[in-house]
Amino acid sequence: MAGEKGVGSVAGLARAAGLVLVLNLLSRVLGFVRDAAIAAQFGAGPATDAYMVAYTIPYFLQTILGMAFLTVMVPTLTTYLVRGEREQGWQVASALGTWTALSLTALSLLGIALSPRLVPILAPGFPPAVEDLAVHLTRIMFLSLPFMGTGMMISGILNAGRYFASPALAPALSNLIIIATALFFGSLYGIEGLAAGTVISFVAFLAVQLPDLYRMGFRYTWRPDYRHPVVRRVGVYLLPVIFSLAVNQLYLATNRFFASQLAPGSITALDVGIRLVSLPLGVFVSAVSTAVFPALSEEAALGRREAMAYLSQRGLSLVTLGVVPAAAGLIILREPLVRVVFERGAFGPAATLMTAEVVYYASWGLLAQAAQPILMRSFYALGDVRTPALAGVISVGLNAGLSALLVRPLGHGGLALSNSLAATFYVLVLYCILKGRLPELDTSFLLRSMGRTLLAAGGMGLAAWGAGRWLGLFDPAQGLWELGGKVLAVTGGSAGLFLVLARFLGVEEIGQFKAVLFRGRRAK
Repeated sequence: MAGEKGVGSVAGLARAAGLVLVLNLLSRVLGFVRDAAIAAQFGAGPATDAYMVAYTIPYFLQTILGMAFLTVMVPTLTTYLVRGEREQGWQVASALGTWTALSLTALSLLGIALSPRLVPILAPGFPPAVEDLAVHLTRIMFLSLPFMGTGMMISGILNAGRYFASPALAPALSNLIIIATALFFGSLYGIEGLAAGTVISFVAFLAVQLPDLYRMGFRYTWRPDYRHPVVRRVGVYLLPVIFSLAVNQLYLATNRFFASQLAPGSITALDVGIRLVSLPLGVFVSAVSTAVFPALSEEAALGRREAMAYLSQRGLSLVTLGVVPAAAGLIILREPLVRVVFERGAFGPAATLMTAEVVYYASWGLLAQAAQPILMRSFYALGDVRTPALAGVISVGLNAGLSALLVRPLGHGGLALSNSLAATFYVLVLYCILKGRLPELDTSFLLRSMGRTLLAAGGMGLAAWGAGRWLGLFDPAQGLWELGGKVLAVTGGSAGLFLVLARFLGVEEIGQFKAVLFRGRRAK
Protein backbone atom coordinates (compact mmCIF):
# COMPACT_ATOMS: atom_id res chain seq x y z
CA MET A 1 0.00 0.00 0.00
CA ALA A 2 1.36 3.37 -0.86
CA GLY A 3 2.11 5.62 2.00
CA GLU A 4 -0.46 8.28 2.67
CA LYS A 5 -0.03 11.78 3.92
CA GLY A 6 -2.33 13.07 6.55
CA VAL A 7 -3.03 9.78 8.20
CA GLY A 8 -3.61 11.70 11.38
CA SER A 9 -6.90 12.77 9.80
CA VAL A 10 -9.98 10.63 10.32
CA ALA A 11 -10.03 9.78 6.60
CA GLY A 12 -6.48 8.45 6.70
CA LEU A 13 -7.21 6.63 9.95
CA ALA A 14 -10.27 5.09 8.31
CA ARG A 15 -8.39 3.72 5.33
CA ALA A 16 -5.61 2.34 7.52
CA ALA A 17 -7.96 0.70 10.03
CA GLY A 18 -10.20 -0.73 7.32
CA LEU A 19 -7.30 -2.29 5.45
CA VAL A 20 -5.72 -3.75 8.59
CA LEU A 21 -9.10 -5.10 9.74
CA VAL A 22 -9.64 -7.05 6.52
CA LEU A 23 -6.13 -8.49 6.50
CA ASN A 24 -6.26 -9.28 10.22
CA LEU A 25 -9.54 -11.10 9.66
CA LEU A 26 -7.87 -13.18 6.97
CA SER A 27 -4.97 -13.93 9.28
CA ARG A 28 -7.23 -14.91 12.18
CA VAL A 29 -9.39 -17.16 10.03
CA LEU A 30 -6.22 -18.87 8.85
CA GLY A 31 -5.08 -19.02 12.47
CA PHE A 32 -8.13 -21.07 13.35
CA VAL A 33 -7.60 -23.27 10.31
CA ARG A 34 -4.04 -23.71 11.56
CA ASP A 35 -5.18 -24.68 15.08
CA ALA A 36 -7.83 -27.01 13.65
CA ALA A 37 -5.26 -28.66 11.35
CA ILE A 38 -2.85 -29.18 14.27
CA ALA A 39 -5.65 -30.48 16.50
CA ALA A 40 -6.89 -32.88 13.84
CA GLN A 41 -3.41 -34.18 13.06
CA PHE A 42 -1.99 -34.39 16.59
CA GLY A 43 -4.95 -34.06 19.00
CA ALA A 44 -4.72 -32.67 22.54
CA GLY A 45 -2.10 -34.76 24.33
CA PRO A 46 1.54 -34.95 25.39
CA ALA A 47 2.97 -34.22 21.92
CA THR A 48 0.93 -31.05 21.43
CA ASP A 49 1.57 -30.00 25.03
CA ALA A 50 5.30 -30.29 24.28
CA TYR A 51 4.87 -28.30 21.07
CA MET A 52 2.92 -25.56 22.86
CA VAL A 53 5.58 -25.24 25.55
CA ALA A 54 8.35 -25.26 22.92
CA TYR A 55 6.44 -22.59 21.02
CA THR A 56 5.99 -20.53 24.18
CA ILE A 57 9.58 -19.56 24.90
CA PRO A 58 10.74 -18.35 21.46
CA TYR A 59 7.28 -16.99 20.60
CA PHE A 60 7.24 -15.09 23.89
CA LEU A 61 10.55 -13.48 22.98
CA GLN A 62 9.53 -12.94 19.36
CA THR A 63 6.23 -11.33 20.28
CA ILE A 64 7.50 -9.20 23.12
CA LEU A 65 10.86 -8.12 21.73
CA GLY A 66 9.49 -7.72 18.21
CA MET A 67 6.47 -5.73 19.37
CA ALA A 68 8.71 -3.65 21.62
CA PHE A 69 10.91 -2.75 18.66
CA LEU A 70 7.79 -1.89 16.64
CA THR A 71 6.41 0.17 19.52
CA VAL A 72 9.51 2.31 19.95
CA MET A 73 10.10 2.54 16.20
CA VAL A 74 6.75 4.10 15.29
CA PRO A 75 6.95 7.27 17.44
CA THR A 76 10.71 7.60 16.87
CA LEU A 77 10.54 7.44 13.08
CA THR A 78 7.25 9.38 12.94
CA THR A 79 8.97 12.36 14.57
CA TYR A 80 11.57 12.44 11.78
CA LEU A 81 8.97 12.00 9.03
CA VAL A 82 6.73 14.76 10.43
CA ARG A 83 9.74 17.11 10.38
CA GLY A 84 10.66 16.06 6.83
CA GLU A 85 14.00 14.60 7.99
CA ARG A 86 13.70 11.31 6.11
CA GLU A 87 17.43 10.62 5.67
CA GLN A 88 18.11 11.02 9.37
CA GLY A 89 15.13 8.79 10.06
CA TRP A 90 16.54 6.09 7.78
CA GLN A 91 19.90 6.26 9.56
CA VAL A 92 18.31 5.81 12.99
CA ALA A 93 16.07 3.00 11.71
CA SER A 94 19.07 1.27 10.12
CA ALA A 95 21.02 1.41 13.37
CA LEU A 96 18.06 0.07 15.35
CA GLY A 97 17.45 -2.66 12.78
CA THR A 98 21.08 -3.76 12.86
CA TRP A 99 21.12 -4.01 16.63
CA THR A 100 17.81 -5.87 16.55
CA ALA A 101 19.13 -8.54 14.18
CA LEU A 102 22.42 -8.94 16.05
CA SER A 103 20.89 -9.12 19.53
CA LEU A 104 18.16 -11.57 18.48
CA THR A 105 20.68 -13.85 16.76
CA ALA A 106 22.76 -13.96 19.94
CA LEU A 107 19.63 -14.57 22.01
CA SER A 108 18.59 -17.37 19.68
CA LEU A 109 21.92 -19.17 20.13
CA LEU A 110 21.73 -18.68 23.89
CA GLY A 111 18.20 -20.06 23.95
CA ILE A 112 19.24 -23.16 22.03
CA ALA A 113 22.01 -23.81 24.55
CA LEU A 114 19.78 -23.21 27.59
CA SER A 115 16.66 -25.07 26.39
CA PRO A 116 17.21 -28.04 28.77
CA ARG A 117 17.04 -25.61 31.69
CA LEU A 118 14.26 -23.39 30.39
CA VAL A 119 11.67 -26.10 29.70
CA PRO A 120 11.59 -27.54 33.27
CA ILE A 121 11.08 -24.02 34.62
CA LEU A 122 8.12 -23.39 32.32
CA ALA A 123 6.55 -26.85 32.63
CA PRO A 124 7.81 -28.53 35.81
CA GLY A 125 5.11 -31.21 35.76
CA PHE A 126 6.14 -32.88 32.49
CA PRO A 127 7.24 -36.51 32.65
CA PRO A 128 10.81 -37.12 31.36
CA ALA A 129 9.84 -38.25 27.85
CA VAL A 130 7.58 -35.24 27.25
CA GLU A 131 10.19 -32.91 28.72
CA ASP A 132 12.87 -34.27 26.36
CA LEU A 133 10.56 -33.76 23.39
CA ALA A 134 9.78 -30.19 24.49
CA VAL A 135 13.50 -29.42 24.78
CA HIS A 136 14.15 -30.76 21.29
CA LEU A 137 11.28 -28.78 19.78
CA THR A 138 12.33 -25.63 21.64
CA ARG A 139 15.80 -25.81 20.12
CA ILE A 140 14.30 -26.05 16.64
CA MET A 141 11.93 -23.13 17.13
CA PHE A 142 14.53 -20.84 18.68
CA LEU A 143 15.94 -20.57 15.15
CA SER A 144 12.94 -18.44 14.20
CA LEU A 145 13.68 -15.68 16.73
CA PRO A 146 15.87 -13.39 14.53
CA PHE A 147 13.43 -13.57 11.61
CA MET A 148 10.28 -12.82 13.61
CA GLY A 149 11.86 -10.04 15.68
CA THR A 150 13.46 -8.32 12.71
CA GLY A 151 10.21 -8.71 10.80
CA MET A 152 8.39 -6.84 13.57
CA MET A 153 11.00 -4.08 13.42
CA ILE A 154 10.34 -3.76 9.68
CA SER A 155 6.61 -3.60 10.43
CA GLY A 156 7.30 -0.62 12.70
CA ILE A 157 9.22 1.18 9.95
CA LEU A 158 6.43 0.53 7.44
CA ASN A 159 3.66 1.59 9.85
CA ALA A 160 5.49 4.83 10.62
CA GLY A 161 5.55 5.48 6.88
CA ARG A 162 1.81 4.61 6.67
CA TYR A 163 2.37 1.30 4.88
CA PHE A 164 0.00 -1.19 6.50
CA ALA A 165 -0.68 -3.89 3.91
CA SER A 166 2.34 -6.18 4.03
CA PRO A 167 2.78 -6.03 7.86
CA ALA A 168 -0.85 -7.09 8.24
CA LEU A 169 -0.53 -9.74 5.51
CA ALA A 170 2.63 -11.32 6.98
CA PRO A 171 0.86 -13.29 9.77
CA ALA A 172 -1.58 -14.74 7.23
CA LEU A 173 1.27 -16.06 5.12
CA SER A 174 2.91 -17.48 8.25
CA ASN A 175 -0.30 -19.33 9.16
CA LEU A 176 -0.63 -20.73 5.64
CA ILE A 177 2.81 -22.30 5.85
CA ILE A 178 2.07 -23.90 9.24
CA ILE A 179 -1.26 -25.24 7.91
CA ALA A 180 0.48 -26.80 4.91
CA THR A 181 3.12 -28.32 7.16
CA ALA A 182 0.54 -29.88 9.50
CA LEU A 183 -1.68 -31.22 6.71
CA PHE A 184 0.89 -32.47 4.21
CA PHE A 185 3.95 -33.26 6.30
CA GLY A 186 2.57 -33.92 9.80
CA SER A 187 2.02 -37.65 9.23
CA LEU A 188 5.43 -37.98 7.58
CA TYR A 189 7.65 -35.94 9.91
CA GLY A 190 5.49 -35.77 13.03
CA ILE A 191 5.63 -32.98 15.57
CA GLU A 192 9.26 -32.23 14.62
CA GLY A 193 8.15 -31.40 11.09
CA LEU A 194 5.56 -29.01 12.51
CA ALA A 195 8.26 -27.23 14.50
CA ALA A 196 10.45 -26.88 11.39
CA GLY A 197 7.47 -25.55 9.42
CA THR A 198 6.91 -22.97 12.15
CA VAL A 199 10.48 -21.70 11.68
CA ILE A 200 9.99 -21.45 7.90
CA SER A 201 6.75 -19.52 8.45
CA PHE A 202 8.61 -16.81 10.37
CA VAL A 203 11.20 -16.49 7.61
CA ALA A 204 8.30 -15.79 5.24
CA PHE A 205 6.88 -13.29 7.78
CA LEU A 206 9.98 -11.16 7.30
CA ALA A 207 10.46 -11.68 3.56
CA VAL A 208 6.96 -10.65 2.48
CA GLN A 209 7.49 -7.14 3.89
CA LEU A 210 10.74 -6.36 2.06
CA PRO A 211 9.15 -5.15 -1.22
CA ASP A 212 7.14 -2.46 0.62
CA LEU A 213 10.28 -1.37 2.43
CA TYR A 214 11.85 -0.74 -0.98
CA ARG A 215 8.74 1.09 -2.29
CA MET A 216 8.76 3.29 0.79
CA GLY A 217 12.18 4.58 -0.21
CA PHE A 218 13.89 3.24 2.89
CA ARG A 219 17.66 3.18 2.59
CA TYR A 220 19.48 0.73 4.83
CA THR A 221 23.04 1.51 5.90
CA TRP A 222 25.23 -0.74 8.00
CA ARG A 223 25.69 1.55 10.98
CA PRO A 224 25.34 -0.17 14.37
CA ASP A 225 25.83 3.25 15.98
CA TYR A 226 24.97 2.90 19.65
CA ARG A 227 26.26 6.43 20.37
CA HIS A 228 23.46 8.17 18.48
CA PRO A 229 21.31 9.94 21.13
CA VAL A 230 18.04 8.59 19.71
CA VAL A 231 19.40 5.05 19.56
CA ARG A 232 20.55 5.31 23.17
CA ARG A 233 17.19 6.72 24.24
CA VAL A 234 15.39 3.87 22.50
CA GLY A 235 17.69 1.44 24.29
CA VAL A 236 16.68 2.96 27.64
CA TYR A 237 13.00 2.79 26.69
CA LEU A 238 13.13 -0.83 25.54
CA LEU A 239 13.23 -2.59 28.91
CA PRO A 240 10.02 -1.08 30.38
CA VAL A 241 8.26 -1.39 27.01
CA ILE A 242 9.28 -5.04 26.79
CA PHE A 243 7.88 -5.77 30.22
CA SER A 244 4.62 -3.93 29.55
CA LEU A 245 4.08 -5.87 26.37
CA ALA A 246 5.06 -9.10 28.13
CA VAL A 247 2.21 -8.91 30.63
CA ASN A 248 -0.22 -11.04 28.63
CA GLN A 249 2.52 -13.49 27.67
CA LEU A 250 3.47 -13.78 31.35
CA TYR A 251 -0.16 -14.62 32.08
CA LEU A 252 0.11 -17.45 29.54
CA ALA A 253 3.43 -18.61 30.96
CA THR A 254 1.83 -18.75 34.41
CA ASN A 255 -1.01 -20.79 32.92
CA ARG A 256 1.45 -23.33 31.53
CA PHE A 257 3.36 -23.49 34.80
CA PHE A 258 0.27 -24.50 36.79
CA ALA A 259 -1.43 -26.46 33.98
CA SER A 260 1.60 -28.70 33.49
CA GLN A 261 0.69 -30.23 36.87
CA LEU A 262 -2.94 -30.87 35.85
CA ALA A 263 -4.48 -33.50 33.58
CA PRO A 264 -2.82 -34.09 30.17
CA GLY A 265 -4.21 -31.73 27.54
CA SER A 266 -4.79 -28.87 29.99
CA ILE A 267 -2.10 -26.71 28.39
CA THR A 268 -3.51 -27.31 24.92
CA ALA A 269 -7.06 -26.54 26.10
CA LEU A 270 -5.86 -23.26 27.62
CA ASP A 271 -3.94 -22.27 24.49
CA VAL A 272 -6.70 -23.18 22.06
CA GLY A 273 -9.46 -21.63 24.18
CA ILE A 274 -7.60 -18.35 24.69
CA ARG A 275 -6.86 -18.17 20.97
CA LEU A 276 -10.57 -18.50 20.23
CA VAL A 277 -11.39 -15.73 22.68
CA SER A 278 -8.60 -13.60 21.20
CA LEU A 279 -10.13 -13.59 17.73
CA PRO A 280 -11.80 -10.16 18.17
CA LEU A 281 -8.53 -8.80 19.58
CA GLY A 282 -6.51 -9.92 16.59
CA VAL A 283 -9.05 -8.67 14.06
CA PHE A 284 -10.87 -5.59 15.30
CA VAL A 285 -8.78 -4.33 18.21
CA SER A 286 -5.50 -4.79 16.34
CA ALA A 287 -6.89 -2.85 13.38
CA VAL A 288 -7.94 0.10 15.55
CA SER A 289 -4.76 0.18 17.68
CA THR A 290 -2.46 -0.23 14.67
CA ALA A 291 -4.07 2.70 12.89
CA VAL A 292 -4.38 4.86 16.02
CA PHE A 293 -0.75 4.53 17.15
CA PRO A 294 0.93 6.45 14.29
CA ALA A 295 -1.80 9.09 14.54
CA LEU A 296 -1.29 9.41 18.31
CA SER A 297 2.48 9.70 17.78
CA GLU A 298 1.96 12.41 15.16
CA GLU A 299 -0.35 14.43 17.43
CA ALA A 300 2.12 14.05 20.31
CA ALA A 301 5.00 15.24 18.10
CA LEU A 302 2.93 18.30 17.20
CA GLY A 303 1.90 18.92 20.83
CA ARG A 304 -1.85 18.55 20.21
CA ARG A 305 -3.06 16.95 23.44
CA GLU A 306 -6.77 17.47 22.80
CA ALA A 307 -6.45 15.54 19.55
CA MET A 308 -4.59 12.80 21.44
CA ALA A 309 -7.41 12.56 23.98
CA TYR A 310 -9.96 12.39 21.16
CA LEU A 311 -8.10 9.55 19.43
CA SER A 312 -7.65 7.60 22.67
CA GLN A 313 -11.30 8.07 23.60
CA ARG A 314 -12.54 7.01 20.16
CA GLY A 315 -10.21 4.05 20.16
CA LEU A 316 -11.58 2.85 23.50
CA SER A 317 -15.20 3.31 22.48
CA LEU A 318 -14.68 1.53 19.17
CA VAL A 319 -12.99 -1.50 20.70
CA THR A 320 -15.79 -1.68 23.29
CA LEU A 321 -18.31 -1.84 20.46
CA GLY A 322 -16.32 -4.62 18.79
CA VAL A 323 -15.54 -6.92 21.73
CA VAL A 324 -18.48 -6.69 24.15
CA PRO A 325 -20.97 -8.46 21.83
CA ALA A 326 -18.20 -10.90 20.87
CA ALA A 327 -17.65 -11.74 24.54
CA ALA A 328 -21.39 -12.30 25.08
CA GLY A 329 -21.54 -14.58 22.05
CA LEU A 330 -18.50 -16.58 23.16
CA ILE A 331 -19.95 -17.10 26.64
CA ILE A 332 -23.32 -18.31 25.31
CA LEU A 333 -22.11 -20.38 22.35
CA ARG A 334 -18.79 -21.61 23.72
CA GLU A 335 -19.37 -25.37 23.43
CA PRO A 336 -20.85 -25.46 19.90
CA LEU A 337 -18.21 -22.99 18.70
CA VAL A 338 -15.33 -25.11 20.02
CA ARG A 339 -16.98 -28.25 18.61
CA VAL A 340 -17.35 -26.73 15.13
CA VAL A 341 -13.87 -25.24 14.99
CA PHE A 342 -11.77 -27.94 16.65
CA GLU A 343 -13.59 -31.23 17.30
CA ARG A 344 -12.33 -33.60 14.65
CA GLY A 345 -9.66 -36.24 14.34
CA ALA A 346 -7.75 -36.67 17.60
CA PHE A 347 -9.49 -33.68 19.22
CA GLY A 348 -12.47 -35.38 20.87
CA PRO A 349 -15.49 -34.41 23.04
CA ALA A 350 -13.44 -34.38 26.27
CA ALA A 351 -11.02 -31.83 24.77
CA THR A 352 -14.02 -29.77 23.61
CA LEU A 353 -15.43 -29.55 27.14
CA MET A 354 -12.03 -28.61 28.57
CA THR A 355 -11.56 -25.89 25.97
CA ALA A 356 -15.11 -24.54 26.34
CA GLU A 357 -14.49 -24.02 30.06
CA VAL A 358 -11.46 -21.88 29.21
CA VAL A 359 -13.51 -19.87 26.71
CA TYR A 360 -16.13 -19.11 29.37
CA TYR A 361 -13.72 -17.71 31.94
CA ALA A 362 -11.42 -15.96 29.47
CA SER A 363 -14.32 -14.13 27.79
CA TRP A 364 -14.99 -12.12 30.94
CA GLY A 365 -11.64 -10.39 30.49
CA LEU A 366 -12.03 -9.66 26.79
CA LEU A 367 -12.96 -5.99 27.21
CA ALA A 368 -9.92 -5.38 29.42
CA GLN A 369 -7.67 -7.13 26.89
CA ALA A 370 -9.13 -4.90 24.15
CA ALA A 371 -8.63 -1.63 26.03
CA GLN A 372 -5.05 -2.45 27.03
CA PRO A 373 -3.26 -1.73 23.70
CA ILE A 374 -5.11 1.58 23.23
CA LEU A 375 -4.14 2.78 26.71
CA MET A 376 -0.56 1.58 26.43
CA ARG A 377 -0.06 3.30 23.08
CA SER A 378 -1.43 6.52 24.55
CA PHE A 379 1.26 6.38 27.25
CA TYR A 380 3.97 5.57 24.70
CA ALA A 381 2.92 8.46 22.47
CA LEU A 382 3.29 10.72 25.53
CA GLY A 383 6.79 9.36 26.05
CA ASP A 384 5.86 7.55 29.27
CA VAL A 385 7.11 3.96 29.22
CA ARG A 386 7.43 3.43 32.98
CA THR A 387 3.79 3.63 34.05
CA PRO A 388 2.54 0.65 31.99
CA ALA A 389 5.56 -1.37 33.17
CA LEU A 390 5.03 -0.64 36.87
CA ALA A 391 1.32 -1.38 36.67
CA GLY A 392 2.17 -4.54 34.75
CA VAL A 393 4.46 -5.77 37.56
CA ILE A 394 1.55 -5.59 40.00
CA SER A 395 -0.81 -7.21 37.48
CA VAL A 396 1.51 -10.17 36.86
CA GLY A 397 1.93 -10.72 40.60
CA LEU A 398 -1.83 -10.54 41.07
CA ASN A 399 -2.35 -13.10 38.29
CA ALA A 400 0.14 -15.52 39.87
CA GLY A 401 -1.54 -15.20 43.27
CA LEU A 402 -5.02 -15.68 41.85
CA SER A 403 -3.83 -18.66 39.80
CA ALA A 404 -2.46 -20.39 42.90
CA LEU A 405 -5.74 -19.65 44.69
CA LEU A 406 -8.17 -20.67 41.93
CA VAL A 407 -6.41 -23.62 40.27
CA ARG A 408 -7.51 -26.05 42.99
CA PRO A 409 -11.27 -25.41 42.97
CA LEU A 410 -11.59 -24.58 39.24
CA GLY A 411 -8.67 -26.41 37.61
CA HIS A 412 -7.49 -25.00 34.29
CA GLY A 413 -10.63 -22.83 34.15
CA GLY A 414 -9.41 -21.03 37.26
CA LEU A 415 -6.23 -20.08 35.42
CA ALA A 416 -8.26 -18.44 32.65
CA LEU A 417 -10.37 -16.60 35.25
CA SER A 418 -7.19 -15.35 36.93
CA ASN A 419 -6.05 -13.88 33.60
CA SER A 420 -9.36 -12.04 33.24
CA LEU A 421 -9.30 -10.57 36.73
CA ALA A 422 -5.67 -9.47 36.51
CA ALA A 423 -6.19 -7.89 33.07
CA THR A 424 -9.21 -5.94 34.35
CA PHE A 425 -7.17 -4.60 37.27
CA TYR A 426 -4.34 -3.62 34.92
CA VAL A 427 -6.59 -1.65 32.58
CA LEU A 428 -8.39 0.19 35.38
CA VAL A 429 -5.06 1.33 36.82
CA LEU A 430 -3.81 2.45 33.40
CA TYR A 431 -6.96 4.42 32.64
CA CYS A 432 -7.01 6.21 36.01
CA ILE A 433 -3.40 7.33 35.57
CA LEU A 434 -3.92 8.32 31.91
CA LYS A 435 -6.92 10.42 32.93
CA GLY A 436 -4.58 12.38 35.17
CA ARG A 437 -2.16 12.91 32.27
CA LEU A 438 -4.89 13.70 29.73
CA PRO A 439 -7.72 15.47 31.60
CA GLU A 440 -9.43 15.99 28.24
CA LEU A 441 -10.52 12.33 28.29
CA ASP A 442 -14.29 12.24 28.76
CA THR A 443 -14.97 9.45 31.27
CA SER A 444 -18.71 10.11 31.38
CA PHE A 445 -18.91 9.64 27.61
CA LEU A 446 -17.07 6.33 27.84
CA LEU A 447 -19.31 5.08 30.66
CA ARG A 448 -22.48 6.01 28.76
CA SER A 449 -21.19 4.37 25.61
CA MET A 450 -20.10 1.24 27.46
CA GLY A 451 -23.38 0.96 29.35
CA ARG A 452 -25.47 1.13 26.19
CA THR A 453 -23.23 -1.38 24.45
CA LEU A 454 -23.53 -3.75 27.43
CA LEU A 455 -27.32 -3.49 27.34
CA ALA A 456 -27.43 -4.25 23.64
CA ALA A 457 -25.01 -7.16 24.06
CA GLY A 458 -27.06 -8.53 26.98
CA GLY A 459 -30.23 -8.52 24.88
CA MET A 460 -28.36 -10.18 22.04
CA GLY A 461 -26.96 -12.83 24.38
CA LEU A 462 -30.41 -13.76 25.73
CA ALA A 463 -31.74 -14.05 22.19
CA ALA A 464 -28.77 -16.21 21.13
CA TRP A 465 -29.31 -18.54 24.09
CA GLY A 466 -33.03 -18.88 23.32
CA ALA A 467 -32.40 -19.49 19.63
CA GLY A 468 -29.70 -22.02 20.45
CA ARG A 469 -32.02 -23.97 22.75
CA TRP A 470 -34.79 -23.92 20.16
CA LEU A 471 -32.51 -25.16 17.39
CA GLY A 472 -30.87 -27.82 19.56
CA LEU A 473 -27.52 -26.09 19.19
CA PHE A 474 -26.17 -27.55 22.42
CA ASP A 475 -26.83 -31.18 21.46
CA PRO A 476 -23.39 -32.85 20.99
CA ALA A 477 -24.84 -35.76 19.00
CA GLN A 478 -25.55 -33.82 15.79
CA GLY A 479 -23.25 -33.86 12.77
CA LEU A 480 -20.54 -31.28 12.16
CA TRP A 481 -22.13 -29.72 9.06
CA GLU A 482 -25.55 -29.45 10.70
CA LEU A 483 -24.03 -27.90 13.81
CA GLY A 484 -21.92 -25.53 11.73
CA GLY A 485 -24.97 -24.29 9.84
CA LYS A 486 -26.84 -23.65 13.06
CA VAL A 487 -23.88 -21.84 14.63
CA LEU A 488 -23.56 -19.66 11.54
CA ALA A 489 -27.29 -18.85 11.54
CA VAL A 490 -27.41 -17.99 15.26
CA THR A 491 -24.19 -15.95 15.06
CA GLY A 492 -25.38 -13.96 12.04
CA GLY A 493 -28.82 -13.35 13.52
CA SER A 494 -27.33 -12.31 16.85
CA ALA A 495 -24.97 -9.83 15.19
CA GLY A 496 -27.86 -8.28 13.30
CA LEU A 497 -29.95 -8.06 16.47
CA PHE A 498 -27.09 -6.41 18.33
CA LEU A 499 -26.79 -3.71 15.66
CA VAL A 500 -30.55 -3.05 15.86
CA LEU A 501 -30.50 -2.87 19.65
CA ALA A 502 -27.40 -0.68 19.68
CA ARG A 503 -28.98 1.73 17.20
CA PHE A 504 -32.20 1.78 19.25
CA LEU A 505 -30.26 2.50 22.45
CA GLY A 506 -28.36 5.33 20.78
CA VAL A 507 -24.88 3.82 20.71
CA GLU A 508 -23.00 6.55 18.89
CA GLU A 509 -20.15 4.22 17.94
CA ILE A 510 -22.35 2.41 15.42
CA GLY A 511 -22.10 5.50 13.23
CA GLN A 512 -18.47 6.03 14.23
CA PHE A 513 -17.64 2.46 13.28
CA LYS A 514 -19.10 2.88 9.81
CA ALA A 515 -17.41 6.24 9.37
CA VAL A 516 -13.97 5.30 10.62
CA LEU A 517 -13.74 1.90 8.96
CA PHE A 518 -15.71 2.41 5.77
CA ARG A 519 -16.60 5.97 4.82
CA GLY A 520 -13.50 7.65 6.21
CA ARG A 521 -15.22 10.59 7.91
CA ARG A 522 -16.73 11.42 11.28
CA ALA A 523 -20.28 10.24 11.87
CA LYS A 524 -22.65 13.05 12.59
